[in-house]
Amino acid sequence: MDHDVLLLINIILGLLGGVLAAAAMIISKKPDAKQYIDKLAAYQALIGVGLLAVSLINFLRALKFLTDMFKINLMWSASFLCMVGAGFVLGALFGMPQIAKWIPGESSAEQKAVELSKKVAPYQALLGIILVIGSFIMLLYWLHILK
Repeated sequence: MDHDVLLLINIILGLLGGVLAAAAMIISKKPDAKQYIDKLAAYQALIGVGLLAVSLINFLRALKFLTDMFKINLMWSASFLCMVGAGFVLGALFGMPQIAKWIPGESSAEQKAVELSKKVAPYQALLGIILVIGSFIMLLYWLHILK
């Protein structure tokens, strides 16, 4: 997956989604970051839907190489799985309300989205940190800074 555009999109959305997920912790440490995070929060649903889709696509594309990935490069593989795993969960959390609106008719999707967000909410900041770290390491590999 050398200079793969879908991987780069996953990295960028992962960094953005991770910052949104860990926003409360970031703002508590650096209060002047609030204005930037507020601007980013306006795109939370879009970032969520994109992160959900791209994480799933990248995982499915890598599925046939999954066992070989760990034999070749453990750090790359662990970072990749952290990025797509946390990205999928946070993408579902952020994007589900928007996806539920797109589903026509009466659906229990909105109710399920609320239930999911209540279950994941205590872990949101931790998943955000995992996503940022995994995405940043993947960016370093993508730029060939790490090999």
